[in-house]
Amino acid sequence: MVRGKEWRGDDIGINCGVMAWVLYAPEDGSQAQCVECWIPMSMKWDIPDTGVDGSILCQGLLRSVDARTLSSRKLMVRATVGMTAEAYVPCEAVTYTPEQVPEDIQLHQKTYPVTFACEAGEKAFMIDEELTLPTSAPALEKLVRWSLQPEVTDQKVLGDKAVFRGNSALHILYRTPEGAMGAWDFEIPFSQYTELQQEYGHQAQVQILPMVTSMEIEPSEQGRLRLKAGLSGQYMVYDTQDVTVVEDAYSPDRAVTVNTENVEIPSVLERQSQRVRAEQTAPFGSSRVADVAFYPGCPRKQRKPNEMELELPGIFQILYYDTEGVLQASSAHWQGDMSVALGDNAQIAVWCSQSGKPQASAGEDSTVLRGEMLLDTVASAMEAMPMVTGLTVGESSPKDPARPSLILRKAGQEGLWEIAKKCGSTVSAIQQANDLQGEPDPDKMLLIPVL
Repeated sequence: MVRGKEWRGDDIGINCGVMAWVLYAPEDGSQAQCVECWIPMSMKWDIPDTGVDGSILCQGLLRSVDARTLSSRKLMVRATVGMTAEAYVPCEAVTYTPEQVPEDIQLHQKTYPVTFACEAGEKAFMIDEELTLPTSAPALEKLVRWSLQPEVTDQKVLGDKAVFRGNSALHILYRTPEGAMGAWDFEIPFSQYTELQQEYGHQAQVQILPMVTSMEIEPSEQGRLRLKAGLSGQYMVYDTQDVTVVEDAYSPDRAVTVNTENVEIPSVLERQSQRVRAEQTAPFGSSRVADVAFYPGCPRKQRKPNEMELELPGIFQILYYDTEGVLQASSAHWQGDMSVALGDNAQIAVWCSQSGKPQASAGEDSTVLRGEMLLDTVASAMEAMPMVTGLTVGESSPKDPARPSLILRKAGQEGLWEIAKKCGSTVSAIQQANDLQGEPDPDKMLLIPVL
C-alpha cells in the first residue's frame, strides 16, 4: 500500500508498506495460527532540481514475502518490493515564425503531428462494501489473509474529464470451523472520473495506474465481510497536436541568409498494452491447493541495437495439502522475456501489474502454476525539429539576360522545394505549370518556370 508521495526539490520519495500474515504451526500441535504485521518502507530517487514541483506516478510490486522463527515467541518477516516511479514537470518548447516577410521570400513550412504527455495527477476514492460468502463456499471461522488487486478495464478522455472504470479483485484466505483452509474471490466494480486542467479533443487518451492506499476488512456474523479500502487512480493524459515550423527560406532573385536551430520537443512515439502469461511446474505433488499467489517483479531493461529487451521476473507462492494431507508451503520462480522495437535516441517506461486470478493444477508428482501480468509500455524521445530563427535578406540583383525562362528536367529524388530553390522558381509555379497537386513521381519530366 502506498501511503504518500513527496517532492523535495532534488529528490522524490515514496512512503509505502506491506501488510503481511504469517501462518504457523504451534509447538503444542494444535491447529495453525496466524499473526499479522505491517512492514513500513520508504524509497527515494535523486532528480534534477527543476525549481517547481511536478507530479509523481508510481507503481509498487510485491515480489515476495517470507518468515522464519527466531525463538518460540519471535518471528522475522521479510518482504521484497519493487517500485517504479516517474517524475513529470511541465515544460515549454518555443517555435519561431518569421514576421513581415517580403513577398519574394519563399518559406518552407512543415507540420508534424506530435503526441505529448500533457497532464498528470491522481484521483483518490474509497470502496466501502459489505460482502457475503455464497452458500457453496466453506464457512468462515477466521480470516488468515486478504489482498486487493484493482484493474482498470476502460479509460477515456471526455472533454475536461478523465473517466475510468474497472474491478477490484478481493482475495481472502480463511480457516473453516473444521480447521481447514478455504479461499474465495470477490469482484468489486468501480467507476470514477476526475476533472482535468483543460478540455481535450477526440484524439486525447488517458492511462490510469491504480494503486491501493489503505485497506481494512472486518468479518461479521453470518459470513459477511465489511471491506473499506482507499484507492487512487493515477493518470497521465496524452494528446496529439500539430506543430508547424519554418524549416528553410530563399528568394528566387536575391541572397537570403538563414539562421536555423533545432527545437527539441518531448514526444511519445508509441504506447502498447499486452498481457503476458506465466506458467511454471513445481516439483511437488499435492492432494489439494489451499491458496496460490503470483507476484510479478519490476521488468529489467537491457538496451540492444534498435530494441529494448525486457526480462520479466515473477514468483509463485503456494499453500497446499500434500499427498498425506499435511498443510505445506512452497514457492517457484518464473522468468519470461520479450523485446520492444526502440530507436537509439528513445527511452521506454514499463508499467507491470498482476492481472486475473492465479491458478494451480495439482498432481501426484508435480503442480502446474499459472499467472498473468499486464504490461504497459510507453516509448518516448526528444524530437529535434529544424527551425528557422532569423533571416538576413540582401538587395535584389539585376536579372541575367542569358538566364533561361524555362527549364525542362526530370524530377529525380529531390522534392519540389529543393528543385525550386536550385532553379530560381517557386513550388506553386512548378505545380501550376505541371498540373501537380503534390510531389511528382521521380521519373516525371517537369517544366520549371524561372522567375
